[in-house]
Amino acid sequence: MKFKQFLKHNYTIGGLLILGFIFLDQITKIFAFNAQENLDPNVIIIPSILELSYTPNYAASLGLLGGSDYKELIFVVVTIFALGLFGYFFKDVDFKSKKLYSISIVFFIAGTLGNAIDRLFRGFVVDLLHFPFFDFLSRVGLSNFDNNIADILLFFAIFMFAIDIFFIDPKRNKLKENTSDENI
Repeated sequence: MKFKQFLKHNYTIGGLLILGFIFLDQITKIFAFNAQENLDPNVIIIPSILELSYTPNYAASLGLLGGSDYKELIFVVVTIFALGLFGYFFKDVDFKSKKLYSISIVFFIAGTLGNAIDRLFRGFVVDLLHFPFFDFLSRVGLSNFDNNIADILLFFAIFMFAIDIFFIDPKRNKLKENTSDENI
C-alpha cells in the first residue's frame, strides 16, 4: 500500500485524529498543571462564560463518585468497557459516508483515553476550563462545571453520536434500501 493510500484509509485518519486530540488534551493539562502556582484562582477569558483555572478532579464528571470508596475500580472497569465498546464502533468509521458518526467515535476514544492517562499517571484528572454560567449545578449536588479538552470531546461525542444514530442513520439506511431495490 502506498503512503498516500495509507493516509486516506479511514482507520489511519481516525487514529491520527485520536492521537492529535489526545496530544492537545495532554498539552493543555500539562500547561495548567505546571502553571498552577503562577495562576490566579480563575483567569477570566470571557466574563461569566469562560475562565481558566487549575482543579484536580478526583471524582467523575460533575463530581459524581466523589465520595465512593471504590471509585478507582469503577473508573478502571468503566474505562475498559467504554474503550472496548468504542473500539467495536471504530470498525464502522467511514469519514466519507458517515462523517458525524466517525467524528463522534474519534471524540469518544480520544476523550476517554485523555482522562484515563491522567488517572493512570496522576491519580486524578486535571480540569482547567471553568464555565461560570453552569455554577448553579452546585446547588443541586453536582460540582462546579470544571473540565478539560477530553471532557469537551466526550460532551460533543454524545450529541453527535445521538444525532447520527437517531436522525442520520435511518435516512442512510433508507437510502441504502432504495438503492438496493433499484439494483434488483
